[in-house]
Amino acid sequence: MEAAQQARQEWNAARVCDASHPYLWRKGIPALEGIRQSRDGTLLIPVLDAANNLQSLQRIYPDGTKRFLVGGKVSDGRFIIQGQPEKPIAICEGFATGASIHLASGWTVHVTFSANNMPVVAKSARDLFTDKAIIICGDNDEIGRKRGGEAARLANAQLVLPHFTSGNGTDFNDLHQIEGLEAVRS
Repeated sequence: MEAAQQARQEWNAARVCDASHPYLWRKGIPALEGIRQSRDGTLLIPVLDAANNLQSLQRIYPDGTKRFLVGGKVSDGRFIIQGQPEKPIAICEGFATGASIHLASGWTVHVTFSANNMPVVAKSARDLFTDKAIIICGDNDEIGRKRGGEAARLANAQLVLPHFTSGNGTDFNDLHQIEGLEAVRS
């Protein structure tokens, strides 16, 4: 509870995110609606529960280091990038990955912050959106494939993984960086 209160205080003190933030620039993504920036330049990504209540924050520092609030609840937490309502819902691990998927597809994206949280969020999304197509966009590494597969089974969803024709990476933001948004779209 204290962490949720601290999250609200930090969130309320933060400002609109700077479009030229070093992390966003490096990842090739815009300052999407719903994220903020603290006075010291740290990106703040809200960790919301299934009812859209702020339960914690993910801090992303300009150098790319990611930290959650100490004692903050991340389990079943998500950040939602709103997309076109008639399109599928994508579920993925990281914020930059989610931003790349959204830019390529126009889909609503549920960012779960970790592979281990994907099955919980996928099940919750399925319970909320019984008739909607859900696509699990796993990272193409061992834990991403394992938890992505589990999430797909729980949500009766399709699992897709990024495939690289050149370079190497593991997630859809890597694919965006290496091969462009068209590769993510396909």
